[in-house]
Amino acid sequence: MRRLETQMAAAFYLCLHHLLTTSVNSFSPPSQTRLRPSDRWSSIARRPSSASAAKDSHDDDANDGMLNEPETKVGGNWMKKSPDVIAGIPTEMTEKKTNDATVYMDVGIGGKEFGTGPLSKRMYDVMMTVASRQFPGGKIPADIRKLYLLYSMDASAKEAVKAAMINNGYEMNLGDDVAMQDVGAWGRVERVLLLDPITGRPIEGEDGGSSYDSWEDAIQAGGWEPGDGFSFVIRRVPSLQKSMDLSSILNALDPDGKLREEAKAKGMLLPDEEVASLRDLGVDCFQRVNAAPVEALGEEKVFRGGSSKGYNVISRDDLRRENRNLDNSENSKTLMHVMDALANHGCLIVDLTNQDKSLDDAITISKMWSAVEIFFKKLLEKDNSIKDLPAMGVAAGVGSSHAMVGYASFKEGDNQFLETRLRRSDGALLPEEARAIIGDTAVDSMVDSFRIMAEVGKDIVRIVTAAASMEAEAFVTVGSVVSEDKEGSPSIAGLSFAEASASGIWGNDGKERPKQPSENDRVRGDVLASESATLMTEEILDDGKPVGESFDRNEGPVSMSPHRICRYSNDGQSKKKTSEVFGAHTDTSFVTIVPAAAVSGLEVFDEDALQWYRPELYARKHAKGLDPTGNMDKHFPWHCRYLIVMPGELLQITSRNNVPAAVHRVVAANEAARFSAPVLLRARPGAKMDIERYMGSTEKADSLLMECNGMKMEKIHDALQVKPLEAQESSN
Repeated sequence: MRRLETQMAAAFYLCLHHLLTTSVNSFSPPSQTRLRPSDRWSSIARRPSSASAAKDSHDDDANDGMLNEPETKVGGNWMKKSPDVIAGIPTEMTEKKTNDATVYMDVGIGGKEFGTGPLSKRMYDVMMTVASRQFPGGKIPADIRKLYLLYSMDASAKEAVKAAMINNGYEMNLGDDVAMQDVGAWGRVERVLLLDPITGRPIEGEDGGSSYDSWEDAIQAGGWEPGDGFSFVIRRVPSLQKSMDLSSILNALDPDGKLREEAKAKGMLLPDEEVASLRDLGVDCFQRVNAAPVEALGEEKVFRGGSSKGYNVISRDDLRRENRNLDNSENSKTLMHVMDALANHGCLIVDLTNQDKSLDDAITISKMWSAVEIFFKKLLEKDNSIKDLPAMGVAAGVGSSHAMVGYASFKEGDNQFLETRLRRSDGALLPEEARAIIGDTAVDSMVDSFRIMAEVGKDIVRIVTAAASMEAEAFVTVGSVVSEDKEGSPSIAGLSFAEASASGIWGNDGKERPKQPSENDRVRGDVLASESATLMTEEILDDGKPVGESFDRNEGPVSMSPHRICRYSNDGQSKKKTSEVFGAHTDTSFVTIVPAAAVSGLEVFDEDALQWYRPELYARKHAKGLDPTGNMDKHFPWHCRYLIVMPGELLQITSRNNVPAAVHRVVAANEAARFSAPVLLRARPGAKMDIERYMGSTEKADSLLMECNGMKMEKIHDALQVKPLEAQESSN
């Protein structure tokens, strides 16, 4: 019997996501079947978007301020902290130990205000509709119907308590313990009062009772049925106090709004304000760059990453389109890993070998590093082959001021760069003079490495853009999936018209009612989100290859995505052992892909840890775990297996501000120079941003996306180069 209950509970939660979405007080249903990305990837506060703000707004007058209300008899709305002693026994002796931050609350819920009747009816109808298909002739056994009554009453009560807590500064904290989801496990029901379904007034149960001690008593003795309202008191509900949001903090610090007005006059954004335009995006990046500390720490003290999943190394194959779900939607495990890493920590570490299962890409990266070493060796030795190397400048005939190629040196030789790009027609490496310096084999390794890194970058951009579209439900259309059952009769979201009517999807009069999207609608939306994001990576992202003739574009003869080889040193320029040699900045790219180097030095400002994070040290630790004896050294140095991928400003746009452009820098120690070879994956200059083609409904797009809609990517790139007012003033 216990196993049957567990199976029915699973089936129950399977139904909730796509049919149960609203009630009188806009409750949020549990997402047990499809994990929505926004529930997991943001462990820190993000800027609001206009689209999400509109979606989340609702009237909470019915359950706001319950903490200020004294405890009343059943039927009132109130909330208070549970006592630490019950019946003379300390609660810590009778309850499972929880997180130290857990606060237990006693809650009183008025069924009329919280709509427990309509909510329970919708839940029950969904369960019965699905259950009827599992039994011959749709005849559901009486004992199973009783369990469904119990599930629907318990779950609607839980949703009411969740809503009350959220609107009073708390959130239910059931943790990862599956047992806490069982009926009654999330709190101690004390009293249940039945309500008249029409008037909402208290009524006597079938047994003449005025209140009941449990859901079971209310059903069995009181005769409660789904659709009947009920009020209740429940105690010892585990919860967490929600942190004060940014707006509340800022309002407390600036009650009269003077600081906000002063910031506005200077063209600054406050942390709770929306990045609503390209100008705002530029200001946001500028402010985050300038907020990052300048001090640099050595390897022994610098932050090397934490224990959350976002720091983990991901295998290259996990990112490929071929490894999406069978229906071509994104794999949720991969999606959550990528979003956690980029949104919270500013970078993702990719293992090209898939944990030593495939070595070819790492071997190619190893050959590229040999080419980098050859170049800088000849440069430092002032080899005769260097004399014809052109200074960095705009590539001839490209028509874009951003397509630079050539050599440049800064800080008395401490920063040296060779900017290379691919010629689109034949894939040749520019500047062509590099071939005479490093040789044909080395040039080929540079081109091959660019291709490897560009493909990794395209996959990550696809995942992030699709995830943001999924969160916004930008491709979800209500009623978009109409299927046929086994008998061939038409159905909606897998239900017959009769079942759809019983579930509230379709009216008894045959007319469609306003409704929420079904799970099939969401699945279809998720598939379209991935397919459209894939299309964007092929048409917009510049991988150096010509795009198909069917696409209207003016992409230019040279790739806009540079492969830059760099040498950073700290040769006596600073008295400190380790110092910043290339200052904090963000990149105007979709992503910047950096092959891990033998000498660490890339640092990313971790938005979650609020400190500089050096991912190469995490990669080094991972490599030692994979190959503790160094068996792979005969094939390639340890670092050649890893790419570090950072989000750029263009990805902040297509992620709808879910993923901020990574603030990053380079530090160097006095002992050794650092080589680097990043690829900045940018956009084809003549391609246009088409929101509906790549990111779904314009109604679900935020104002930043809408500003970019129809713009050429080069114009977007240009707009992001404009300095904010504050930056202009500081440079005068």
